[in-house]
Parts: sequence; structure tokens; C-alpha cells
Amino acid sequence: MRTGLVLAHVLELKYRDESAQSSEERQPLLPAESARLSRPPAQDVAKQKGKMLAKLVGITELDQHFADIADTFNQQQDHYGNMTEAFRVLKDSYGCSHRNSLSECLQRIREEHGGVQLSLQMQGYDFTLVVLGRQPVGLQKVQEQVILLGRAAKAVVAAGPKLQSMIGWVLQGEEQLEQRVRDASHTYQEELRMEANLRENLQAVHCAGELSTRYRREAGAVLTEAARLANGQP
Repeated sequence: MRTGLVLAHVLELKYRDESAQSSEERQPLLPAESARLSRPPAQDVAKQKGKMLAKLVGITELDQHFADIADTFNQQQDHYGNMTEAFRVLKDSYGCSHRNSLSECLQRIREEHGGVQLSLQMQGYDFTLVVLGRQPVGLQKVQEQVILLGRAAKAVVAAGPKLQSMIGWVLQGEEQLEQRVRDASHTYQEELRMEANLRENLQAVHCAGELSTRYRREAGAVLTEAARLANGQP
């Protein structure tokens, strides 16, 4: 897992080129990874950290919907970044490989501290690392990272249903949205501009949906492993 997984170039490059054009059209919603018109796969788009950006399409309801998707995705992305960072710090502190699981990392911590007894406890979706007996120096930071890891993973998963619902509404009616944008345009030039904005927004939504699914899957795996460890399973 890498912290900087996001969409960053596709639209960002276009936005720079269009900076002389109506800046009032811009409104935060998507990132991207190349100026190609075809929709790039999420793994290609998500190589550079960025925020989701959206362009206005001239219909208040749709502009608000795209803005809501951007806001929810950006929050989930921040939580995902916090989750991966907490896991990275936890692993790096004890020389764990980035492929090591949480249980393997905890085993390394036990070995580093002379077999100290550690217990992962879970309440709801929150989990904490409890040290049984005398607490060795340095374990407090480990406990803090475990708490941060759990909170971030929970937040990633929690954002999923709302985000997928909003994305689904957009993707199920792409043709109707295009027609609404055409009908709302007052001039041919405005129609071309708004349609281009809509296409970029739809591309952003496609990419956000793919990334969000992956974020939820990885966060879910963290919570599942934590629950297994809390139940005393190896």
C-alpha cells in the first residue's frame, strides 16, 4: 500500500492549459494522470497525490452532486493515506517488510522486546494494543500507531456506501446527464464547453469509484485481521 495513490494528471494538465478560460467554471472535484481522452485505469491514474476536482456543467443540481462526490472521495482518500502512513510507521519502526501483515509485525515487536506479551483488543471497529505487565520503552509509539491505524481504516470503510451510492447515481444515467447539459446550454460554444466539462467529471467519477473500492478492500482487510487477532486466532 502506498500513501500517494490517487488520480493526479489527466485533468490537472488540462486545467493548466485552460487557465486563461473562464476560471469561474472550476470547482474542486477530481485528479488525473494524462491528457488522454480515454478513461485511464485507476492504477495508472493514482500515481501522484492530488485532490479530486470538478468543473461546473451549468446545472446547479449536477454541480452540487459532483462537488459532494469530490468532497466525500477526498475525505476517504485522506483517511486511506492516514491508514497507510500509520501502517508504514509501525512496520518501519521494527524493520518489517511492507508485505508483512499486522500479525507478523506484532510478532516482530514481541521478539524485539524480549517476548513481551501483547494483546490486540477490539471494541466495535476500534482496536488498541495492550501491553501485559511492564511496558518496555518505545512501545507507547507503537500503541499510538495502532490506534491511528484502526481509526483510519474504520473511516475508509464507513465512507464507502455513501460514496458508491452517489457514484452509482451518476454512472447509471450518463446519457441523460449529457442531454440535460445540452438542453441547459444557451449557446453552441457554451454547449461544447459544458459537455467537455461533463466528460471530464464523468472520467473523474469512474476513477474515483475504482480507487474507492480498492481503498475499502484494503481497509476491510486490516479490520478483519485485527478482529481475528483480537479473538486470539493466529
